[in-house]
Amino acid sequence: MAGRGFVTSENCSEEIKERLEKINKIIDAKAQNPVTLIGVTKGFTHEEVNIANKLGIKNFGENYAQELLTKNPLVDPEISWHFIGQLQSNKIRKISHLVDVWHSVTSLKHAREIHKRNDQAQILLQVSLMGPSNAKGFGTGELPYALTELWDEGIYISGLMTMGVPGDMAATRVAFERLRKLADTFELPECSMGMSDDFEIALESGASMIRVGSAIFGNRGPD
Repeated sequence: MAGRGFVTSENCSEEIKERLEKINKIIDAKAQNPVTLIGVTKGFTHEEVNIANKLGIKNFGENYAQELLTKNPLVDPEISWHFIGQLQSNKIRKISHLVDVWHSVTSLKHAREIHKRNDQAQILLQVSLMGPSNAKGFGTGELPYALTELWDEGIYISGLMTMGVPGDMAATRVAFERLRKLADTFELPECSMGMSDDFEIALESGASMIRVGSAIFGNRGPD
């Protein structure tokens, strides 16, 4: 896990505070419904998590199981962990007791494994809409079958997740609007989309969760 050496300074706290104020103003202006702001902590330290937590963020997203396991004992036990990275069964086993929301579920197998280990966890299915960033998600034609299978097994799916198209804001908007329509069609409350570069489009498109890292914490240190 990368560390940058200055994260406990007053200066860092003030910078995060200023960034959060800007983001919250954008959320107030553009959100179409209540939105959960998830601070993405990949590459950042537990000190930065604690600073952001004191400034009001209660939900944090991790991409890597080992980073989550390393940070968890060092942060406020009341925070809610979201796992937003690619899944493997061994990762689920390692962190299922810590994760409240799983954003990037791309197979029935992984949804079943999560539910088996923590039936209170929220599960969001990743949807492949356009662009290579979503290549591993469920196709739109697969969603009805996948949801029916899981619902029949008593596995509640709380929403859908997707990613934007890097460098193409027009295509990103199309993808986000399609995800919102899919979530509405299946009467799923959560719609997780939007990161630091495109969360404003996500808000305008009806996101209920946005996953924001560098726009809160600044540039990451080297991995």
